[in-house]
Amino acid sequence: MRLALPLLVLALVVLAAYTPGPVPQLTVPAASRADSTEWVNLQILPDSLSRDELIGIMRGYTAALGVGCDFCHARGDDGLDFPSDAKPHKEVARGMMRMTWQINREILPAIDGLHGEPVVTCYTCHRGASAPATMPPPRSDVPPPAHDGHDR
Repeated sequence: MRLALPLLVLALVVLAAYTPGPVPQLTVPAASRADSTEWVNLQILPDSLSRDELIGIMRGYTAALGVGCDFCHARGDDGLDFPSDAKPHKEVARGMMRMTWQINREILPAIDGLHGEPVVTCYTCHRGASAPATMPPPRSDVPPPAHDGHDR
C-alpha cells in the first residue's frame, strides 16, 4: 500500500510526457445498437451507442465532477448545443477520457503486484469536484505543530 501513491504519481508523470496515439473505439454489444441514433461530433465514444447508453455515460461524468451538462456543452438557441465544441471543458473531457482509457488498458495492467483488477474513473480523482484536489486533506488525528512564539 505504501507504493500505491508513488506508483500513481509515476504513472501520471509518464502520462504527462506521453503523446497518445489514436484511441480505439469502445465495443458495444450488438443488442444495444438496434436503438442507436446518428450522433454528431462524437470523437471518443463510439457512435453506435444508444441514446440511453450515451445519457448514462454523461450522467456518470456529471456525478463524478459534481457539475451539470452545461459545464462542457454550450448553450444554443433551443437549449444545449451538444455537438458544439465552443466550451473548452469539452476538449478537456476528451483528453481525460483518453487518459483513463490508457491508464486502465496499458499502465495498470503493466504494474506487477496489483491485486484484483483496479480501474481508474473520473471519480477516482474528481470525487464530485470539477477540479480534483491535488493534496490529501489534513489528518484529523495529528495535532498541529506547536508554535514556539517566534515569527519566521
